[in-house]
Amino acid sequence: MEDPLESNQIYLLSLGMYTNESIIKNISTNQTEILNNIWSLYLWTNQFDCDITASTLNFYKDGIPEPKYLFDVFPQREDIWKLEPRWPIPLEDGSIHSIVIDLPFVIAPHTAKSMTTEQKEWSNIILKRFSTYYPAKELYESYYHRIKEAYRVLNKWGICIFKCQSNISWGVRHNVEEYSYMCWEKVWFVMVDKFTLIAKSRIIWRMEKQIHSRSYTSQFLVFIKRKRKANEFIYSDLFI
Repeated sequence: MEDPLESNQIYLLSLGMYTNESIIKNISTNQTEILNNIWSLYLWTNQFDCDITASTLNFYKDGIPEPKYLFDVFPQREDIWKLEPRWPIPLEDGSIHSIVIDLPFVIAPHTAKSMTTEQKEWSNIILKRFSTYYPAKELYESYYHRIKEAYRVLNKWGICIFKCQSNISWGVRHNVEEYSYMCWEKVWFVMVDKFTLIAKSRIIWRMEKQIHSRSYTSQFLVFIKRKRKANEFIYSDLFI
């Protein structure tokens, strides 16, 4: 079967020469621009089918329509369906072509018990802006569950846009980006692209001494549900 993505990209090339100004780059300070670029490169429909982390729908601006199916563990609008953390996505197997996922990445207690004063101040700021996982195992289990569910509901050649970010929690680095890739490969998705979002600012909390770099980037990973090509390497095979 002909690869529909390659056909689409050949068509785009036939429209004319790209320039440094017009070419789609893998880096941006605007997440809506990144989502729009992914849409242009990899989708031939007029909207994304599904977002299971819809939240306040901040992705869908500047001409990007809201997806047909909207879900969230904590719905912010009446038309967003509530999604239970451990339950399946309420869609049939192979029923959609595209899905957007932006899971929480912060590891922090859901309550402020047994914290120092500074830890409580930082945690309260985070909790107001983001959902959190605690303990760390909860994050890893949730990510793998959602990735398996994405594979189930997507059809052949279906596309997942997965936003993720590694983080530091209680002095331990959690390599969320790398772990996410391992999960996608395990369920037989193929990663075809990666876009880096650069933050203009970050929340800064008081600390006596900085022991890790402060991350100002997050990643949009693009995965496709298809068979691997003969020249595509399966990294997990190295450890069998």
